[in-house]
Amino acid sequence: MKTIAIQILTVSILIASCINSNEKEQPNNTRNVFVDEYYTNYFARDCCGVTGADGFYSVELPDKRTVWIFGDSFLGTVNPDGSRDKRSPVFIRNAMAVQDGDSLKSLYNIIDGWESSLVIPPEAVKGTEFSEDSLWYWPGDGFVENGKLKVFMTGFYQADTGNWGFRWTNANIATFSLPDLALEKIDHFDYPGEVEIHWGHAVCDDDPDFTYIYGAGDKFPYVARAPKGNILADWEFYTGENWVADSKLAKPMTSFRGSEQFSVFKHKDKYVMITQSGDFLASSIYSVTSDNPYTGWTNKKELWKLQPLVQVKNLFAYNPVAHPHLIDDNELLISYCVNSFNLDDLFEDASKYRPVFIRVQMDKILNP
Repeated sequence: MKTIAIQILTVSILIASCINSNEKEQPNNTRNVFVDEYYTNYFARDCCGVTGADGFYSVELPDKRTVWIFGDSFLGTVNPDGSRDKRSPVFIRNAMAVQDGDSLKSLYNIIDGWESSLVIPPEAVKGTEFSEDSLWYWPGDGFVENGKLKVFMTGFYQADTGNWGFRWTNANIATFSLPDLALEKIDHFDYPGEVEIHWGHAVCDDDPDFTYIYGAGDKFPYVARAPKGNILADWEFYTGENWVADSKLAKPMTSFRGSEQFSVFKHKDKYVMITQSGDFLASSIYSVTSDNPYTGWTNKKELWKLQPLVQVKNLFAYNPVAHPHLIDDNELLISYCVNSFNLDDLFEDASKYRPVFIRVQMDKILNP
């Protein structure tokens, strides 16, 4: 297999440089924001499937299982000293895992004996050893529609050499049957904008009439909507004032920038957006709320200083994602990714590419 030139830095870490806030900074691990030890340890696995990943979307299935959706993922066994051996492929581009109670089963492909991504572009190069660095999908958010799991998949390819040489190429929706989670089809969609918008990095399916689809363009959040139960029907796009059919007229739904991956969900009578501000080394998780899913975002709160649990050179944290179906005792579960600017770090210490989970009291988010 040819050497993978891309460091494990998904497009989702192209984080905004600022959300200005007058909120008083809150220290980590306060009474109403703290590390969730169960889920942080749950994904610190040393064998038998995915042992490190980023992305970490989740979807509750109709039978109450949870499917976790990963981006770049390490497989194989972690050594007793916490290191991992370099394998071929070094990592795969996407995978899933099904949580049923305390059990977790990883889902990915085996092609000609080689471990491969779960969802592979039909036109991707396949040889004796499947290439993970020619053309690939990085996943976005997912939801259940008409008894099927739908997951947004954004296509990328290696346009230039170097860690940042990847480029966007297309937008897709993968459909999986339930309950077996077998891939049925991949549908392509094309909604160009004035800027490149990666649609599907957040989905809100809590409205009775529409499914709302969010994307980041130039680090601003945009929103579109499709008729409930028919995500492949023609979308409408929010202009800041009304809904239109022309995607090129879409405008950002907020005046502030945020992370490439984020979350929007409804809790009781309020919509909540969880996003990130700052740069790689100094960023925070923020929340805003609204009475509807596309405008009027206010009540900005800084929830958590984004950082690895152990401060080590070259490590950074990024892409917070909420898991509202796992709210417990009125505490929202949020995950974020940890990575290193030095790829070799991830082989020397597997913990440097594993998520951190925190809990946030919903009252902290919702109260004025």
